[in-house]
Amino acid sequence: MNLVKSLVAMLLITLVIFELSSFAVTKMELFLFNETPSVYRFGSNTNYRDIVYGRTERDPWGAWHAPNGTYTHTMFCFNVEMTFNEVGARDSSFSDLSENSLFLLGDSFAEGFGVSYEDTSQYIIERELGVEIANFGVAGDFGPLQELLIYREFHYLQHNGLIIYVLPANDFTDNDANFWAGISRQRYRPYFGNDDGNPLVPYYFTEAKKRDNFLDPTGGVIKQFIKDYFWSANALRTALVMLRGNTRNASIDEDSIESFFYDANAQQQINLLLAYEEILDLAGERDVLFVIIPGIRDIRRRKAENLPDSYKQQTWYQGLQTFESRQQHKVSLLNLMDHVPVDTSGMFHVCDGHWSPRGNNWAATTIAEHIRRNNLFPTIVSQ
Repeated sequence: MNLVKSLVAMLLITLVIFELSSFAVTKMELFLFNETPSVYRFGSNTNYRDIVYGRTERDPWGAWHAPNGTYTHTMFCFNVEMTFNEVGARDSSFSDLSENSLFLLGDSFAEGFGVSYEDTSQYIIERELGVEIANFGVAGDFGPLQELLIYREFHYLQHNGLIIYVLPANDFTDNDANFWAGISRQRYRPYFGNDDGNPLVPYYFTEAKKRDNFLDPTGGVIKQFIKDYFWSANALRTALVMLRGNTRNASIDEDSIESFFYDANAQQQINLLLAYEEILDLAGERDVLFVIIPGIRDIRRRKAENLPDSYKQQTWYQGLQTFESRQQHKVSLLNLMDHVPVDTSGMFHVCDGHWSPRGNNWAATTIAEHIRRNNLFPTIVSQ
């Protein structure tokens, strides 16, 4: 019995020393993660916690945000705050949205993953053009079918036009049930359906469960508890990253250069176009701008191709170009792959494949210039 007590005492002393040491090293900012546990920053304020508490999956379009809350999002290369308005968008209130505003539809690149609000492409475009942009971008594997569903939900709000971010890196697979069947059937998210011959009728896995946060109900709860309450979380997270060898962006270091600019299958391409065509129909006479976004792998793949622009002959790209000939409104296509600078260093987070502040600024200024040059949204954009 005395041996057990001694072992328990030694374990407790070791844990206390580990916690105190982690506190000291964090304050010296020597870990990859040097985050103050949320309990010490925000106390019992549950509306100001880690981003996993601010992401939901309970609406028909799946991934979304808890309304009226501020949360922190931290990886070893960024530490930002994210605030969501009364409907759950990462933006200021929509209660007095101007009739001259624009809607932004898209995934995490539109949301502004890993950057402060002032560094998001949305904010920079607003500043460049002097227009209000309602940001409906959201992270969490968010694809074109979900963009259609969220636009159906909110298109009654006043707006003059749309900007739609197209991310081939995952937009072809985000709503592909066959792709996700082997990954997760529990997530409450829509997929293109085929049972009645209409892919735009959403399909949900029968095992799907709505959830109010993105906490893993198993080990994730324990991990988040440690992150919320203990300085030691910084040491453990740093060790895990270093053991995995991913202190640099995995998308850069991996040998694979698969790119859905080139590799999407026929059905995936058709489904993407069907969702966007339905959005165009809902948009009525409003101008619409599609922005094609290349990720790191896409840029690498293009450099490795003998015919770098061969993807422009594929169904998905040709279909987006065809939208430009619609008569009822102006539709424009901006392919950011054609504007990638020679030096892409610093454009993407080193710990993640999303735009850094520099990447957001490059994209936003390119988009703003395209809008001016093509006279898009002419009634609200000063030329």
